[in-house]
Amino acid sequence: MSKVMILEWIDANHKPFDDLALAHWNNPELAYKEYEAVRLQMDFLRERGFVVTQKEGMPTAFMAEWGAGGPVIGILGEYDALGGLSQAVSAAKEPLREGEPGHGCGHNLLGVYSMLAACAVKEALAAEGKSGTVRYYGCPAEEQLTGKAEMAKLGYFDGTDVSITWHPWDVSTVTDSTMTALFSAKFRFTGRSAHAGATPEAGRSALDAVELMNVGANYLREHMVDQDRLHYVITNGGQAPNIVPAEAEVWYFGRSPSSEELQSLWQRLNKVAQGAAMMTETEVSSQLLGGCYNTLPNKVLNRVLDANLRAFAGTIPFDESELAFAVELQQTLPPAQVAAALARAVGLSESDRVLASNPLPCFDSGTFIMGSSDVGDVANIMPTSMLWGCAWPVGVAAHTWQAVASTGSSIGLKGSVQAAKAMAGTVYDLASEPALIDEAKKEFMVRRGGKAYCPVEDLLA
Repeated sequence: MSKVMILEWIDANHKPFDDLALAHWNNPELAYKEYEAVRLQMDFLRERGFVVTQKEGMPTAFMAEWGAGGPVIGILGEYDALGGLSQAVSAAKEPLREGEPGHGCGHNLLGVYSMLAACAVKEALAAEGKSGTVRYYGCPAEEQLTGKAEMAKLGYFDGTDVSITWHPWDVSTVTDSTMTALFSAKFRFTGRSAHAGATPEAGRSALDAVELMNVGANYLREHMVDQDRLHYVITNGGQAPNIVPAEAEVWYFGRSPSSEELQSLWQRLNKVAQGAAMMTETEVSSQLLGGCYNTLPNKVLNRVLDANLRAFAGTIPFDESELAFAVELQQTLPPAQVAAALARAVGLSESDRVLASNPLPCFDSGTFIMGSSDVGDVANIMPTSMLWGCAWPVGVAAHTWQAVASTGSSIGLKGSVQAAKAMAGTVYDLASEPALIDEAKKEFMVRRGGKAYCPVEDLLA
């Protein structure tokens, strides 16, 4: 009876969570600056019986805990926004404040509805007098891919047995794919300035070194593994065309399917940088800003989460006005983008081709997602499972104005309630049958090969 109570409690009590999600949407905050979101969430959870703690050094990270004894189950939340994605709830591109942030990845939903799951399962476990501890983790700076690694350094995840999380997307399904490991690093070149017209021979151009490094990195692409990625932006290219730049800087993201391959890519990119410095008679230094591990799916946890998503959480009750808005948004997309999304979502019914109200069975087992998430750090500390939750129309991509429009609308709110029900049901099942956690831990140890976790920057040092 208590598990059924989860659905009843969420249906009766999700309105304050909806309001909180919209409050975050209306006040988007960038990575490590999520002060208002954290204040609101901590107060919200204290009012609902959770003990909230913070560790010195990360003012926008926290843990909220309820219960006693084992198992200890974590639910991950996020709340940072993306720069330059301000957008109204509109089917036309319409920034609310030009150049300001917006929730283009749905993190206004992600954290709040993870909280809804934590609160709902708390009520169910308390009603039945079950042993167990529920932890909600408020995690900053996912968009910089460093927040959870920094939390791990402070010991936030110590003592937690398993973790569950979710992320907004265009369909609802449990993911069994692997996201890539990543490093973020800046390479700074130092040369010698000179008059670019009168005495160019006296100069040693740091910008030339940056450009040669980028050329070398682009040639390196032919000889990387298929799942490796390199992206860069020039963050300092000099001051004026008539001055040979004495300083220049380029910022790189590198992605690989595993931490071992990431080490290799990092070493090779550093050799490219050193070669560029040698060719231009400049000096180079690098600053490793951080990074994250590849995610490790856990099939034991995935089975429990999948059962709760498809057999427990139910269909999202989208109405005709939401469908009409979704049609308008979908029509702003290139037809090929929508077609690719429809082809990817194996098992999608004809009626769900605009708004995917029905959850799908996992369709990505054994694949790679070329994006990255700092959830990978948690997944390399403990068994972790994640689901995608329908929060925008099929074909809409994250980090777009269409996603922002959706996450501020009832489409995003209703889809998130489904995700909360699935997570709450999963935590209830794990607390009721701790043997599942033992099984998940055995699988995790095999996947990790017995290696101890260390942050990516220590791994690459």
